[in-house]
Amino acid sequence: MDKQKEKKKWYKRWWAITLYVIIFFSAISSMSNTSNTNSYSSPVKQKTSNPAEQAANKEPDYQLELLNFKCFQQYDFYHIEGQVKNISDESLKSVAALGTTYTADGEFIKSEESLIDYNPILAGQTSPFKVLMTHNPAITDCTIEFKKLFGGSIPTKTN
Repeated sequence: MDKQKEKKKWYKRWWAITLYVIIFFSAISSMSNTSNTNSYSSPVKQKTSNPAEQAANKEPDYQLELLNFKCFQQYDFYHIEGQVKNISDESLKSVAALGTTYTADGEFIKSEESLIDYNPILAGQTSPFKVLMTHNPAITDCTIEFKKLFGGSIPTKTN
């Protein structure tokens, strides 16, 4: 009987370790995908009178609306927290908040991501979010954007 219990424990441990390894490599892959794109600057929009060009420059179909956020240091940590609302017609699963910090000169310092509090976030629902990272004294500015946990960015309306 003890052998069976030990065997079950071994299988549980093996599955847990395998799951952690998969999550780890998925997170690494997700980080490398976001660090290679310049998604922090907004594109410059030019006015045009050509209808075809206007259609090409159409704003994205927003799925989320950033209601508010703030950045602050507390103890040895830097916090980026606020609220986001699902303005699409469907629920969104595994939405991650991606917080990025910069120096006074606009140089990138670091970024971290975490899931928003409600998963899924239902159509019309508002969810709090919080991104936590170790503090760096050079941080003077921060930004927030939203993405699918293992995917691309989510079009977000800002006020």
